[in-house]
This record gives sequence, C-alpha cells and structure tokens, in this order.
Amino acid sequence: MTTSTTPTDILSLSRFERLRRAFAALAKVVADPDATDQVLVFNSHINAGSLPQRISVFYADPAGQRLFAEHRAIDSRTDLDALAALPDGTLGHAYAHFLRSRGLTPDIFDGTPAEIADPRAAYVLQRLRQTHDLWHVVTGYDTDPRGEIALQAFTYGQLRAPSSLILAVVGTIKGFNKERALAGEVLAAYRAGTAAQPFATFPWEDHWTASLDDVRAMLGVAALRVAA
Repeated sequence: MTTSTTPTDILSLSRFERLRRAFAALAKVVADPDATDQVLVFNSHINAGSLPQRISVFYADPAGQRLFAEHRAIDSRTDLDALAALPDGTLGHAYAHFLRSRGLTPDIFDGTPAEIADPRAAYVLQRLRQTHDLWHVVTGYDTDPRGEIALQAFTYGQLRAPSSLILAVVGTIKGFNKERALAGEVLAAYRAGTAAQPFATFPWEDHWTASLDDVRAMLGVAALRVAA
C-alpha cells in the first residue's frame, strides 16, 4: 500500500491543530533564529485563520487583481544579471546586490505554496514570500535579528498578520536586555508600516530601473535602517 505525500491544506486543519503546529515551529525559531524553514511553517499555520481577510484586501485592490491576472512572479525567471547591471541606486541594482551579498537567490520561490489549495490564496502567499527581500531593500532593515524584528513590526502595520505581531513581540522581549533601544525601534517600524502605501500589491517589476529613493517616495517610506 502506498501513502499519499500530498501536503494537507492548512485551511482544512482544525484551529487547535494549526496552533499546535505553529507554536511547535515558533519554539524552534526561538531556539535557532536561522531556522527560516520553521519561520515559514509558523507563518502559514498561525496566519491561516485570518488569511481570507488578507486575500480579500489584496484582490480588492486593482493592482492586486492585475498581479494575479498577469501571473507576476519574482523567481528563477528573474534575470539577476540584468538587474545587477542597472545603474547604482536603482531598485533593480539594489535588489540584486542585496541577494548576492547574502548568498540568496529568488529560485527558491518557484511554483506555489503546496500547503494552500486555493490558487488565489496561494498566489498571495507566494507573492508575499517572493517580495520579502524587496521589503528589506526599500525599508533599509537588514537581515540581522534586529532588522528582522523591525521588519516584522513594519509588516504587521501593513498586513495585520498575527505571525508578524508575535515574532516582533517575542523578538523584542528576547532582545530587550541586550538592546534597550529595540522596543522604540519596533514601535516606530509598526507606525511606519501603518502609514506606508501597500507593499503587497506594489508592482515591483515595473520599477526596476527607478531610483530607490523614488520607489520609497511612491510607497511613503524613508530608509528606516535601525541604529547599529
């Protein structure tokens, strides 16, 4: 007898089971902040209950409808060599430099999330994953723990995703003894996310050649890099 390897649609799980899986993953993240695979597990399961609301907001925006209709994707088809060749100071150049300087690649975002069966919901989830590094680039928050915590607070201001709130709060509490200024930075990041234009439906691919400063102006943010 063979066993199916098709992942279970997380939206079909009970609330208890989603929370159990989410907090099991969160415990692993707290123990090892570099366990990015567990961050994705935590995000997917803790956010599932409120996902329909974010899907509705995404598709209520004509820009979101266009992204889905055109199957926009930032993945292995994205030409990093071409982006890297753009002038210094452009969004595309900054994005390519960000990825390469950290040994990252958009190739890992090929396909759609297996844990969501609905194609419209899966597209939104994948789009957010694909553009996460662009959020880093535009806000100026780095990929160190301090920057990631601030970006989670910014993301909560944008999306009201429970995972972002929990990660921001847990990260702030865990880092407070070493970084007393962190709480203020996290609060400022949340306020900036609330005030900014929607990042989720922004057509990043249309603005590769625009200056990073111009893109920040379009989105209503400044470089929000936290203090060293």
